Amino acid sequence: MLRIEYFDKERFMRQLSASHGSVLLHLDNGKTCDLKKDATACSMLQMMDTAPKKGFDLTVTDPADVTGFLRYMLEAGRTERVAG
Repeated sequence: MLRIEYFDKERFMRQLSASHGSVLLHLDNGKTCDLKKDATACSMLQMMDTAPKKGFDLTVTDPADVTGFLRYMLEAGRTERVAG
C-alpha cells in the first residue's frame, strides 16, 4: 500500500494513465475503488488541489507500477516542500 501525502494533480493523473494494472483507492469506509475504471472517483481527484491532511492510500495490482508511483511521491513531495 502506498500513502499519497503530496498531490500534484497533473503528474498524478499522468502516472495513473501510465500504470499497467489497476490503481485501487482505499476509502475511509473500508471500500476500494479502481481509479482506472471509476470515473466518479477519478473526477473527484481531478477537483482536488491538495491531498487530504492524512493523505490517501493506494494499492497497485501490477508490481511494475510501484516504481512509477514511488517516483511520483518523491517528486511531488519535493515540489510541495519547495512551494510551501
